[in-house]
This record gives sequence, structure tokens and C-alpha cells, in this order.
Amino acid sequence: MSLIKKAIAECIGTAVLVLVACGVACVANQGGWWVATSFAFGLVIVAMAYSIGNISGCHINPAVSLAMLLSKKINVKEFCVYVCAQIVGAFVGAALLGLFLRGFEGLGGNQIQPLLFAKDGGLDAVSYIAAFGVEVVLTFVFVIAILGVTDSRFHDGKHAGIVIGLVLALVHLFGLGFTGTSVNPARSLAPAVLQAIAGKTTSLQQIWIWILAPLVGAALAALVYKALTCKKEK
Repeated sequence: MSLIKKAIAECIGTAVLVLVACGVACVANQGGWWVATSFAFGLVIVAMAYSIGNISGCHINPAVSLAMLLSKKINVKEFCVYVCAQIVGAFVGAALLGLFLRGFEGLGGNQIQPLLFAKDGGLDAVSYIAAFGVEVVLTFVFVIAILGVTDSRFHDGKHAGIVIGLVLALVHLFGLGFTGTSVNPARSLAPAVLQAIAGKTTSLQQIWIWILAPLVGAALAALVYKALTCKKEK
């Protein structure tokens, strides 16, 4: 499969993720929105895994692509192309969502949630550290599951899309109350930028968390998985 076709697939997949999953987060603001949002992200992954997975591997997440780079499943050129395609796709999805909502003020951008606020109701150093830690842990769980279920040394991965989708739903169920759950720099960057253009800057001000923490979590997952599965040379 040519790299350009893989890039197009990654762009489409990320656009669908942001449009549909973030869209559910924006419109399901009544009872049950937490569960609805979590499963929306998971179900999009399932749908995309079985539609573009055979083309690009369905990373649709720079953190996943980083883990695949560190695992030597893609090379540096592919990584750079994948990430660029994912970011473009995220902006396409966020822009479409904004058009459908007739405004860009609320596109599902991540921000630190009240559970992590200080006693005075504001943010302190602990709030930022905790949010960063939550994102690292959640991305670690998500990515190490991906590495395990797609490892051809142990199984054929026919059900990988379902497993990965369920794990993404799981980490959203836990993380929504803390950070809104990013685990995906592209998914967070595009809504944050467009929201900031519309005057809502909180997500963009905290964007370093939503970019750096998932990358750290993915790198740790790749290193730990490699250490746990590599065979010692005799």
C-alpha cells in the first residue's frame, strides 16, 4: 500500500473520530452523556479499524504512531506522514463539527475537570501534575493493549478492532471526570485551536498536557511491552 493512500486513510479516520466522537460529547449533554461519549469513541475505533485498518493500520492517533515507531513497525518517514495526516484530519473533523453546531466555542476540547481543582475551586500545581499523570496512565493502558492485541507473534488480531475500541471506551469512562480524556494529541489539538479562535482558550492554554502526556504514555507502553516480550539471547 502506498504511503499516500495510508495518509489519506489516517486523515479520514481521524476526521471521523473527531467529528463523531467529539460530536457525541457535545450533543449528549443530558443524562448518560458520560457513557455515551465513552462508547462513541470506542465504537468509532471499531468502525475505522475494520474499514481503514487494512490500509494504514488505523492509528488515527499520534501517540499510537509513536508507539509503532518505537516498536519498529513503521519508519520515521511513515511516522511523520501519519502524524501530519492525523492532524489535518482532526482539523477537518473539528471544522465540520463546528459548522454543524453553528459555532466553534464548544468542540469537545480537553480541559482539567473539577475533580482535580484545588480547594479554593481553582487550579494549582497539583491539578496540572494530576492531569498529566492521568493522561500518561490512560495512554499507557490504551497503547499497551494495542501492542498486545496486534502482536502477530501471539495471535492473528482478527478481533483487535473490537478489543481496542472497548479499551478506548474504558479509559474514557475513567478519564472523563479528570481530564475529559485525551490520549490523542491530534484529537485534542484541533478542537483547542478552533475553540480559541472563537474565544474559548482554556483547552489551548492546557494543550501541552494533551500533547505531551499521551506521547509519554505511549513511549512508556512501547518500552515496557518490548521489555516484557523480548526473548533473552542465549
